[in-house]
Amino acid sequence: MTIAEFEEKYYLHDSSIEKIEYDAANKKLVMTICFCFWMQSWYNQNELPNGYISVTFENVSLYEYEDHEITEILSDLDTEIRNTKVDAAGTLFIFMWEYVSKIDDDIYPLIKIKAENVTVKEISRYTP
Repeated sequence: MTIAEFEEKYYLHDSSIEKIEYDAANKKLVMTICFCFWMQSWYNQNELPNGYISVTFENVSLYEYEDHEITEILSDLDTEIRNTKVDAAGTLFIFMWEYVSKIDDDIYPLIKIKAENVTVKEISRYTP
């Protein structure tokens, strides 16, 4: 699917990014997200409400993550996604909140991604 289709189908508010792996040589970015299935318009109430998904962006032409080294695997992130948007150029913006220690020290990083294709795989589900 395109980035615009991904952003329209997957409502990421209150979900959190657990891990980001970026392979610049192969233009591939993989995010593991602790995902709120229950917030989706397509959610089935007979299924478990929360879980993990893997989101793969292929043929990435732009990846920026403010205040983080993008060449390293980022894991154990304490983030919460606030909202997302896609601009006219097809760039996905993921606005987050990252807990540091005190409310005054919290940061609000932004991830920007532009890619030709996005695939999503469900990893697991759980009940909080």
